[in-house]
Amino acid sequence: MEKLAIIDMGSNSIRFVVMQIADNKSYSLQYQEKETIRLGHGLSQTGVISEEGIEKAMTCLHVYKHIMEVMDIKKCCAVATAAVRNASNGEEFLKRINEETGITMSVITGEREAYLGYLGVINTIAMKDFLIFDLGGASVEMTLVRDGEAVHSLSVPIGAVTLTEKFGTQGNPDEDAIASLTKFVRKKLGDVDWIQDINLPIVGIGGTARNFAKMDQRATNYELPKLHNYIMSVDHFDTLYYEITTRSSANRKKIPGLSSERSDLIVAGAAVIKTIFEMTGSPEMVVSGCGLREGLFYEHYADCCHLPSPRFSDILDFSVRNFLGTLSGVIINQAHYDQVTRIAVKLFDELQPLHGYGPRQRLLLQTAARMHDVGKIINFYDHARHSAFMIAHAPLYGLTQLEQIITGFIAGFHHGISRKIVRAYRYANMPSSDDWVMIRKLSTILALAEASDLTYEQIVTDIDVTMAENVAVMILTTTPGATYNAADYEMKQLSKQFKKEFGASLLLVWK
Repeated sequence: MEKLAIIDMGSNSIRFVVMQIADNKSYSLQYQEKETIRLGHGLSQTGVISEEGIEKAMTCLHVYKHIMEVMDIKKCCAVATAAVRNASNGEEFLKRINEETGITMSVITGEREAYLGYLGVINTIAMKDFLIFDLGGASVEMTLVRDGEAVHSLSVPIGAVTLTEKFGTQGNPDEDAIASLTKFVRKKLGDVDWIQDINLPIVGIGGTARNFAKMDQRATNYELPKLHNYIMSVDHFDTLYYEITTRSSANRKKIPGLSSERSDLIVAGAAVIKTIFEMTGSPEMVVSGCGLREGLFYEHYADCCHLPSPRFSDILDFSVRNFLGTLSGVIINQAHYDQVTRIAVKLFDELQPLHGYGPRQRLLLQTAARMHDVGKIINFYDHARHSAFMIAHAPLYGLTQLEQIITGFIAGFHHGISRKIVRAYRYANMPSSDDWVMIRKLSTILALAEASDLTYEQIVTDIDVTMAENVAVMILTTTPGATYNAADYEMKQLSKQFKKEFGASLLLVWK
């Protein structure tokens, strides 16, 4: 087992995370802290990091050093970005950090910062073509991704803190100040020809992007309090932008979801995002909660586990395996999981003429099957309901937020459809009526697959389904000499549910 501390000292805030890599190579987040230190405050005027900012940072770093000692952490990856990169006293500051805390912190280039942000996004959001922007306090890093590969990247020295100071937008900026700010940002980004009219989604990293997601979620009464992979349309952004730039400072703070720590920087940050929207012609912003720190970790993880690349080819498969690996071995019967998954996918394919669903729905069923029993780690009783909640909130990547909720519901009904689960689960209103039809059908398939391995013996080797009039004849091939009475009884209990969901009777034939 190994623990790694990561420190990301930016121009506005400093973050500290502890990641653990277990002996089975699964990893998990163990600890996280964030403080606003405003290293970039006054930097554009003086060219140096202020003493106040330095002292705030040092206070945090002494605490982080103590936590590393308490947690017996030997490895620390500490990086500083634009504020230290641009300040004339940056090297002196880093020397003091090392002398007082023993932490060796390195300054990374804007290009490397952009690459790390790319790694954080490409391993956690299933997209192929998009533009990443990482808006910090003193710079914005941008990366154009085509077919999953970073083809262009650069760092532009404009950030929420430095722009706020330059144009005085922290209080009650008038139209002229905002116009000057926007003109300046457009000029700074104007030479970046590879972002012009690309009409691709933009992926936003950083506090400003996350705060817009929070505001949009509050404005739309979005039920799931999760920011990573939240999708916000340009129309919704424009509505919030208008509110932010027309309200007084006091009224701006009353916008639901707007962080009090960011209310003074939000106007400048909003101007940068709006300019990126306008220049790219992008239809939506996908908010990423993963960026530089995750990129640093993935590099370390790939090296530690001797992987060929810090990029994972199938992020959903990787994250499911990783999550299962973090759970206690007591509750993971891998042979049962694999059998239920195999049978569920086979049934999906055989019943395709009845349900009419395609590859994406097949993937949701497969994922639900792979994780259907994880709720046992909480309690065997009601474990299907616990599984639903855990799947919906697990760090799974490769699904949309709604798809992850739907996958949880499919798993939640693997012992049969229960109104109790629907009533108890707070996200029942997120899936549409059509989604619920699909959930009920796929959960019925999963319930049949689970019932077929009731005794955990993996006796079913193959399943074929033929239709005879309005009857689905399910032919189950078993291992020679297997006793299938229990599985037969359990599967027949689902006949009524099958007919209700698929409009056909179910006949089981064992051989």
